[in-house]
Amino acid sequence: MDNEVRPTWKLAWGLWWRMFLIGLGISVVIGVILSILFLFGVVCIPWGSCFGWLPGV
Repeated sequence: MDNEVRPTWKLAWGLWWRMFLIGLGISVVIGVILSILFLFGVVCIPWGSCFGWLPGV
């Protein structure tokens, strides 16, 4: 039986879009997490609370 997958441009574009969308999704998730941490000042703690512009500092 001939069950092998033949590489075609349609397959290549499908794989490229899938990799692109997965990478984009991972980037968005990381960006949202870093934005939330930055808003709460967790990221700013090692740098002297971002030079004192955070509320309550």
